[in-house]
Amino acid sequence: MTDLPDPIDQAAYYYDVNLKRLIAWFIDAVAITFITFLISLFTLGIGFLFFAGIWLIVGFFYRFLGLTIHSSTMGMRITGIEFRQRHDRPFDGLYALLHTAGTMIAYATSLQIVSVILMLITSRKQGLVDLILATVVVNRAARRASN
Repeated sequence: MTDLPDPIDQAAYYYDVNLKRLIAWFIDAVAITFITFLISLFTLGIGFLFFAGIWLIVGFFYRFLGLTIHSSTMGMRITGIEFRQRHDRPFDGLYALLHTAGTMIAYATSLQIVSVILMLITSRKQGLVDLILATVVVNRAARRASN
């Protein structure tokens, strides 16, 4: 993975990434819940009966579209981080789909615990899905400053 930013020579890329990911996760969870609430209201309340299922569907598309268009979710944009794939390229539709599906599987299983531990101990702050896809989350400002 030498084509990803080096955690020693380019430490600014990874500074506070884990904290920013956590904050972004909370922002995104609130946004997804709000969108799901609005959908439930627009269905004249019927959506509240299926709130959890709608929440999962909204969450999938919210994340997939954000990663496809911006290589980050709204929460990630607010906290100034973004995903990068090999050769410092932003996510495309395939990477967005694979990362979103992998993340949803990790959330649904105990693999998310493994992912969080990996984020804490790996030099590039990569979770399980990040390691599998060879992707990283970096500080947007550090990446732009180096260009």
